[in-house]
Amino acid sequence: MSDKILKVQEIAKFFGVSRKTVWEWCSAGKLPAFKIGKEWNVRQSDLQKMINQKVHSPLKPASLF
Repeated sequence: MSDKILKVQEIAKFFGVSRKTVWEWCSAGKLPAFKIGKEWNVRQSDLQKMINQKVHSPLKPASLF
């Protein structure tokens, strides 16, 4: 089973933010990202887990990040 690797531009489009914003989230550790060369990448399953934790967590319902 392979896990899709998402690029910064795909994540930016999904969340409706700029690529710079996604890059900053990755750099700050707000997204479960890893670098290949200069490019940030995020496993789709890691992003889904993070979103599910935020959605089901009653402690911080205000924002995703």
